[in-house]
Amino acid sequence: MSSPWDKLKGHHEQRELFARSLAKGRLSHAYVLTGPEGTGKSLFARLLAQSLFCRNRPEYTIDCCGDCRGCRGFAAGTWPDYLEVVVPEGKNEIPIAAIAGSAEKRGREGLCFELSMTPQASHRRIALIDDAHKMNAEGANALLKTLEEPPAQALILLISDSPDSLLPTIRSRCQVVRFFPLAPDHIEQILVQEGMTDSESAAKTVAEVCEGSITAAQQLLNPELRALRGTLENAFGKLERMNPIETHQQILAAIESMSSGTEDQRQNTQWMLRFLGELLNQRLRKLMQGDFSDPLHKQFGVRGGADVLDSLLQRVLDAAFQIEANSPVKLVLETLFDDLARTLRLGPASTR
Repeated sequence: MSSPWDKLKGHHEQRELFARSLAKGRLSHAYVLTGPEGTGKSLFARLLAQSLFCRNRPEYTIDCCGDCRGCRGFAAGTWPDYLEVVVPEGKNEIPIAAIAGSAEKRGREGLCFELSMTPQASHRRIALIDDAHKMNAEGANALLKTLEEPPAQALILLISDSPDSLLPTIRSRCQVVRFFPLAPDHIEQILVQEGMTDSESAAKTVAEVCEGSITAAQQLLNPELRALRGTLENAFGKLERMNPIETHQQILAAIESMSSGTEDQRQNTQWMLRFLGELLNQRLRKLMQGDFSDPLHKQFGVRGGADVLDSLLQRVLDAAFQIEANSPVKLVLETLFDDLARTLRLGPASTR
């Protein structure tokens, strides 16, 4: 029989962790579910909540039938003991009102107030705060008070890609559960099964470069990003003979043509740098595995070729930091390709 959990790929250890805690009666009152974006943390948290509300499964198994009153109410979004807070559409933070109520009813409505109420249809209330690191200072402090004196029947699940942005006092009162990037075959399955693409070859290609994130995989299905990767592969097909001026102009033109504004241009540049890093990593892995057909081996030897590729990778990483720090895209790319070409001519010592 199928289970709602079938839609989640991977994360078996995390599921077993909660099952063991329940079986021993040691479920914490609050957890931070953290890990890279797009790895299924929010889906896991919702499936966990549904499992705890399911009437037809022993809760220590962390499973749900999908058909009982609890499962149907949860799926319909009407289960009274489940509370969820997300960043409002068009906003960049979770407002204090969502956590502690509006100014007129502060402390008499909002998530913290609702958690203090007696469960209506089950023996616990469960709250999920997605992107918890985006709570404003007032909201975070209001939640902290609840975490310091949690209601006995409450379970709080905080989802965060950036746990270091949470108040240290919040982190210290929660058990941290880490999630890891999805395997490429899992990404490939999700893309096809969820109808994100009907091309198995596209799913496979994207799964290999998305770094285990379904969010990144969805973005990479964008034909323009895939075309950018193709442009980069062509430009670096003969890495040793790269013309830095031509390469810079070609890549910049591709990025500008697919970008609607400055922020979009920065994001697409980061994708390009990620693609470039992967191409360099592939060459480095082949060289270290004994594939001495790489021209860098002929020019610098195994150790020297590996050092050159390592220097190129570090330079690409530096460029990514510069883009993140709002340096001009055109200038960053111009100096990047100049430095790459110089390192390829002179070896890694040229960057020291």
